[in-house]
Amino acid sequence: MLSNAKEGAVFRATSDHGRIETRKCSILPAKDFLLEENLSAWKDVFTLVKIEASRKIKGELHQEMRYYISDEQISNPSYYNALARGHWGIENHLHWHLDVTFKEDACRARTGYAPQNLSTVRKFALQILSITDRHSLKKRQYKAALDIGYLKKILKI
Repeated sequence: MLSNAKEGAVFRATSDHGRIETRKCSILPAKDFLLEENLSAWKDVFTLVKIEASRKIKGELHQEMRYYISDEQISNPSYYNALARGHWGIENHLHWHLDVTFKEDACRARTGYAPQNLSTVRKFALQILSITDRHSLKKRQYKAALDIGYLKKILKI
């Protein structure tokens, strides 16, 4: 970004799998860098965020830059770095459940609207199963398949 960007929030993590990951976050106030026409179109944009991420896996370096716009006026790069990282954690967790609980990767529906429709139904079912009792999602799914009373309870029929 530009020289007057607020930089900082360098996050460095190493894992036991030989991976080294670094993220650097820079932020700018949107009013100082966006054109007036953009500011009027996006009334609630206050902050521009740039995250430079690099991962070294088995000696090979992978780099990427991601840009975000925010409606928050927080001037702490660590905050935005944590938000960006947290987003991917939620995304990865969702996909893990769809694959493990609903075996989404094993589904062979590949034509027409079938993949999109089935994905929507799985996400809907995951949402319903996630807000009930303390059992695992797999157990709740199994119980709902066998017990019509439990199914009615989680569907609130």
